[in-house]
Amino acid sequence: MAGEWSIRPYRAGDEHGILALFNRVFALGNPHFAPRPLHHWRWEFEHNPEGHPTLVAEADGAIVGTFTAVPTRFRFPDGLFRLGQAVDTVVAPEHRRTLRKQSLYLELSHAWYERFGRRDDVRFLWGLPNPQAFRVGTRHSGYEPVRCPVLESSLPVEAAARFEDEGIHVEEIERFGGELDRLDAALAPRMGVAAVRDSRCWNWRFPDCPTTKYRLLRAESAGGALRGFLVHGLSWHGFRKEIAPAVDFVIEPGDLATWRALLAEAARAAQRHASPPLTHLLAWAPPSHGHFADLEQLGFASRETIFNLCIRRFPDSDYTAEEAREGLYINMGDTDIY
Repeated sequence: MAGEWSIRPYRAGDEHGILALFNRVFALGNPHFAPRPLHHWRWEFEHNPEGHPTLVAEADGAIVGTFTAVPTRFRFPDGLFRLGQAVDTVVAPEHRRTLRKQSLYLELSHAWYERFGRRDDVRFLWGLPNPQAFRVGTRHSGYEPVRCPVLESSLPVEAAARFEDEGIHVEEIERFGGELDRLDAALAPRMGVAAVRDSRCWNWRFPDCPTTKYRLLRAESAGGALRGFLVHGLSWHGFRKEIAPAVDFVIEPGDLATWRALLAEAARAAQRHASPPLTHLLAWAPPSHGHFADLEQLGFASRETIFNLCIRRFPDSDYTAEEAREGLYINMGDTDIY
């Protein structure tokens, strides 16, 4: 208990109160806000194959705060561990206070860290906090900057559409299967600390997503050998209507021919998308990673984004912020943004 509220784990049925609070808070001062539907919440949290570690704060029978994360399996040198993307932390305006010890936000966050913040549960949190959350988190909640700001790489659609396929065949598919699992595992030693990009994760993340339509592309050589996969969208949820984001990919670093074939197909789809007109392909890759160098060689230009990548470690953490800055691989597809 913290005076007028109590904090407890999520229970079935809480999603209605969580969603009502989320939609009420995020609509404040935003005339263009579209309320999040229940089926989106169920997909992102209830149907996530890794579950959802969620705490809620309750007062007078109503949910007035929530702290949660979207967990994903990441490969570390010492094994597979879940990392959590911190998302959708919400506190009702009438329960906000200055950042003193008894504030609801701090009570919620520290209760979450104590319950789930363990190496054998959620090894650490990562997130892309907005400017206010970045200031609060770095001052009071142990947020450590990793890439601030995140870079994005951009290429005109017209330029990508001129790429030649070099004998590589690209097809659009509906779902992923075992060949993705095998390719992802084979490339894992070159990826750093990266999410497991297998069919279990990607089928939930992309074709099963109820609110965003993605195109799933598969590339193979003339002889039928698998070369890679790319997932792309057509605009970004209405926020940046001119882009076709290359949301995620499993391609061997340095395989520029496969990159060109997949990007050319994405660009041609963007050209067919007449309304709104799409002008640029967009991709993310850490500056220290081979994929970043690949994008540069393909003609992508980099610039700063509005996002700041931070991590929040816990007392038993043996993975440092310096290691994260050098080797943590976070892509668009790891986020809940695109």
